[in-house]
Amino acid sequence: MKHAVRGRLALVAILLALGGCSTTRFYPHEATENVHPGKGGSRFSYQGLDVWFNGEPSRPYEILGYIEDPRGLYADDDHRRVETGVLEKAREVGADALIEQIIPGRTLPSSSMMFNNGFGRRGLGMGMGFDLAADRISVKYIAVRYLDKP
Repeated sequence: MKHAVRGRLALVAILLALGGCSTTRFYPHEATENVHPGKGGSRFSYQGLDVWFNGEPSRPYEILGYIEDPRGLYADDDHRRVETGVLEKAREVGADALIEQIIPGRTLPSSSMMFNNGFGRRGLGMGMGFDLAADRISVKYIAVRYLDKP
């Protein structure tokens, strides 16, 4: 019984430690010209923040920087939510909106090897398969501020 409790406590401690290693990072954007006219696209609003998942804002904006969060690296296929750490960082830097920046998943060749020892027969088989995505589509965010605010 004592070992089971210790094991659970150790697991909880490890999970908390790993969670503490995940931090949201902001990288400031530096440019001599940072006014973008905006061409439009598709967006959704999440907790008061515009999130452009296709295209860019339809109004003038400036880029504040780039937000990465290892807890929110995967794109929401339904385009309806953003990780809390990303939202908090966007608000902290004064962003009015986020632009999703999709990063394609990597692919790795698939291969297999099989040993057979059934019905008294021995055999060896090898085969090559097709490429499969090793990662889901991941995402970073560009934090922007609207320039035509009332």
